[in-house]
Amino acid sequence: MEQEILSLAAEKATDRLREFLQTLGEDDLAKLLRKEAVRGRAAGALLRALFRGSPCSEEAGAHRRLKIYICCIQLVESGDLQKEVASEIIGLLMLEAHAFPGPSLVALAKEFVGAIRKGSLANGKSLELLPIVLAALVTKKESLAYGKDELSGEECKTQLINALCSARWDQQYVIQLTAMFRDVPLTAEEAEVVTQKVLKMLSKLNLQEIPPLVYQLLILSSKGSRKRVLEGIIAFFNELDKQHKEEQSGDELLDLVTVPSGELRHVEGTTILHVVFAIQLDCELGRELLKHLKAGQQGDCAAVCPFGVALLLSATRIQRFREQVFDLLKALVFKSFKDLQLLQGSKFLQNLVPHRPCVSAMILDVVKNRTAFGYHHAFTLGSPELFFQSHRKL
Repeated sequence: MEQEILSLAAEKATDRLREFLQTLGEDDLAKLLRKEAVRGRAAGALLRALFRGSPCSEEAGAHRRLKIYICCIQLVESGDLQKEVASEIIGLLMLEAHAFPGPSLVALAKEFVGAIRKGSLANGKSLELLPIVLAALVTKKESLAYGKDELSGEECKTQLINALCSARWDQQYVIQLTAMFRDVPLTAEEAEVVTQKVLKMLSKLNLQEIPPLVYQLLILSSKGSRKRVLEGIIAFFNELDKQHKEEQSGDELLDLVTVPSGELRHVEGTTILHVVFAIQLDCELGRELLKHLKAGQQGDCAAVCPFGVALLLSATRIQRFREQVFDLLKALVFKSFKDLQLLQGSKFLQNLVPHRPCVSAMILDVVKNRTAFGYHHAFTLGSPELFFQSHRKL
């Protein structure tokens, strides 16, 4: 059977090839594809022949092509194929995706959403195709059926992204799914939805998986969600730090400590390196970091935390932000001292205003305790000394 298909394709006898494929059932095609793909010999040539005989200009051809795509995705996710064969198949599917009519693209995207929702992805290799499908969908200007509605391609893409982000993500594919969205054309609103989903997943991952996910988040932030990404990362590590301190408080709780201090500080340091590197490539990210920490001057205590301070000190590695960072840290220290003086002089304010951490003590604690755990690689050589020297001159 496969020889007949390959022979007709080689002869460029498109009409005869199309007629022959119409005589085959969907199960026959699926079995044929599986056999050739597992063998790994002529899977690519067979796929090209099947696409040649399944033009999207015909309803039957578009339907057959959709079934071929679904079958290939299942094959790639099965784990039965050699890596080279799986990559070749995905590459061919990516090349041909733009030929699909709008309804077929919607149906194919829904297959992905269903697989993610059910957790049926075996290795996530097929996710490389989804950005191409969504990008092709955006180019479709006609009205497309989506549920009970008639939507444009752009609106369908928005609904599909919402469906993806409302689905449960298997922990082992969070990083792959986040990386996938880098290649999806996103509006600012869609980027916000995706960012919120990924930030929620931070607490679901093992500690060692956090830096790779943060790296993908930082790349994703260039689509317009820089502020949300930085706020989420800082808030996550601030909460993690609080939990760690609570676990370590009291000798009777030592057996309950879930994360060793060294491991936590190492993960924090690696994450900070990712953020600083991202700021070097995207200055807007650095400006958003300064804006976020400046909120501490306006009374937002959550914005000023040990991880945030460590991040600021590390940002002094970037020449263009060094003076701004030192000025901000000095302003935070002065405000902290002034607030402390006001509180000490008024019992009324002590009862009214919640306790606020001393920023200078926080900076000293960061420099002392973080560097003790190999955290020093995240700081500029001498940056704490430079800060305190400039502080003493005032």
